[in-house]
Amino acid sequence: MRIAYCIHSIHKTGGKERVLSIKANYLADVLGYDVHIITAALKGRKPYFPLSPKVHVHDLRTPDRYVSAHSRYARALEKLLLQIKPDITVSTGCNEIYCLPALRDGSIKICEFHFSHEKYIQKYASTLPGRIYADIRTRKLEKAAAALDCFVLLTETDKKLWESIVPDARQIYNPLTFTTEATAALDSKRMIAVGRLDPIKNYPDMVKAWAKVHEKHPDWSLDIYGVGGMRKKIIRLIKAYGLEDCIQLRGRSTDIRTEMLSRSAMVMSSLGEGFPMVMLEASACGLPIVSYDCNCGPSEIIEDGKTGFVVKEGDVDALADGISRLIESEDLRHQFGRAAAAKSEEFRIEHIMPQWDILFRDLAARR
Repeated sequence: MRIAYCIHSIHKTGGKERVLSIKANYLADVLGYDVHIITAALKGRKPYFPLSPKVHVHDLRTPDRYVSAHSRYARALEKLLLQIKPDITVSTGCNEIYCLPALRDGSIKICEFHFSHEKYIQKYASTLPGRIYADIRTRKLEKAAAALDCFVLLTETDKKLWESIVPDARQIYNPLTFTTEATAALDSKRMIAVGRLDPIKNYPDMVKAWAKVHEKHPDWSLDIYGVGGMRKKIIRLIKAYGLEDCIQLRGRSTDIRTEMLSRSAMVMSSLGEGFPMVMLEASACGLPIVSYDCNCGPSEIIEDGKTGFVVKEGDVDALADGISRLIESEDLRHQFGRAAAAKSEEFRIEHIMPQWDILFRDLAARR
């Protein structure tokens, strides 16, 4: 079977790019699919994550991010699809989702949506003009999703949000991006947070929570891995709370697995997620996790009171209390860590990709 994935580019280090690369490799190398990745703006740059020689990459070099460019992008994409002749064309939730339903190349059109239904609301709705804009973008997205042959969500939580718009929406989790036989010893007095430094990750709440933790446990520290536009603001907040010695911004890591294995827990304070891959990776490393219960994902990865703590979004005191409970009980850390590693086995790629194989073959049979 021939599959074509559409994505803006694959030169970045994001979770969507990482997941696409391992899925494409598995489909090509293990399941024998003819896999094509179509980018809008790779522009001669190399894919950040390794791809199998069996995976074909095509770059349209055509803008896809502005309304004025959509018709040009749609024409270029349709022309390439007519040459490739895929059985199924897959949107990864980039701007190609808006033009796929109208393309007449004969392939089945689906989307694997790497965000949540509340994506624009979470990003823009803090002001009245932002709320209006978010509603417009959300309605446009809903219309595009309903016009596709199949719409696939990453979590059951998000699927419920979409079911009134796309009654036949499907749900398939992202697979683990690595496996590890080693697990964290959980004996260091250091915790880890991972994610880009932008408002949706809500690092100010994490800093405020750590200030409370620091009062009781001044010998513990937090390392934050990620880059982004909020770096200076976060640094100022760290200084305002006098936490320069116990919270460090570590930037980007090329080996986050190793960093996780040397910590004793993960903390997440996001206001919204699609499906937090770093949380899944932390679980595989045997780390207990303390997280806000945001849409979507944390409550489907963490079993509250078994593999970590999921607390009410915005409750800084509860976030700090969960962190302190893990600090104060080495036995609890180890109990949660073992359970987290066991839970992560459900997300191994050999368990997830057969679900995609079944879906693809079912859609092709209907065709």
